[in-house]
Amino acid sequence: MTQMMNAVQINSFGGPEVLIYGQAPIPLVGPRDILLKVAACGIDRKDLSIREGTIRKKSVAYRTSSNDKSNDIEFPLILGTEISGTIVETGSQIHQFTTSQRVASLPRRGHCGTCLYCHTGRSESCASAWFIGQDANGGYAQYVLVGADSICQVPDAVDLQEACISAACIGTMIRAVRDIGKVQIGEKVLITGASGGLGVHAIQLAKLAGAFVIATTSSSKKVNQLKILGADEVIVTEKNRDWSSDVTRMTSGQGVDVGIDIVGVSNFKSTLKSMALYGRLVCVGEVEGGVAEFRPAIALLKRLQILGSYAPGVEHMAKALELLADKKIKAIIDSYNLLPDAAKSHAKMMQSIDNFGRLILVPGN
Repeated sequence: MTQMMNAVQINSFGGPEVLIYGQAPIPLVGPRDILLKVAACGIDRKDLSIREGTIRKKSVAYRTSSNDKSNDIEFPLILGTEISGTIVETGSQIHQFTTSQRVASLPRRGHCGTCLYCHTGRSESCASAWFIGQDANGGYAQYVLVGADSICQVPDAVDLQEACISAACIGTMIRAVRDIGKVQIGEKVLITGASGGLGVHAIQLAKLAGAFVIATTSSSKKVNQLKILGADEVIVTEKNRDWSSDVTRMTSGQGVDVGIDIVGVSNFKSTLKSMALYGRLVCVGEVEGGVAEFRPAIALLKRLQILGSYAPGVEHMAKALELLADKKIKAIIDSYNLLPDAAKSHAKMMQSIDNFGRLILVPGN
């Protein structure tokens, strides 16, 4: 008889109401699979994009590796990419992990381990890697399948539920701040959308690197919280307002050395104008979509580098867990919510007015 678990599934694209709480089969473990009992799953913006239908296709890597002839995402689907949990079963080809280990997972699995990108710390670009919560069921459930190439052990000093955001949330910002932005002691750093799940950790990482941090938020209620986290200055943004003059004033006319742009189009013009000579603008997120106005002359005259930073690798997740274990940064959680409240949690994330940090789903008993 098929064993069942509690899970949240979607059977169509749409608003938060398409998230249905109920029963689903516990996944069967294949030779290269690891079955986790889920401790927690963060709600990533990609979850919203899939649920809304902005992302409708399976990845090419998954279709190739599984000989899947279908391009479209198949229903029912369990969302969820930011996962932590305890190993309860391993496949016959898994030797480096054992049951009862506490682990956190990347949003993807199936990395080849041999391509140029895998060998140079850029495994997120491996053509073989496919996505949990898009190509196959994710972590909005009591159990989920992950791969040995996508997990690492959670230190005893780290809360297992908090560990779910060590990869796609904190790890993403480690890559953006440390590897792409190359933030140095004494530099001035601008972080847009700073009160969200990515931004609150970017502030801490930039301060840890010794930077002077300017944060932006759309809510005046969050100013004190951002300063407590380490922001030296906070700008409350308003729609269609150019706030670059605020940055100019706060930096004695110089602008910022590094811009970590999590918002995208609606902030891009102001962010670009806020950059100092030889500044490095790191594009991490795109909240609303659309097209941004861009004058190449600004980049030329300011000698800017405009850089893209994507998802983390295992090494970024491991570093995030190390920093959490050493108390050098804190996991900022807006709220923990049970699986039946998934739809309400998605709606709350969409509104974002009162959110501060990451929203997390927990399976309960």
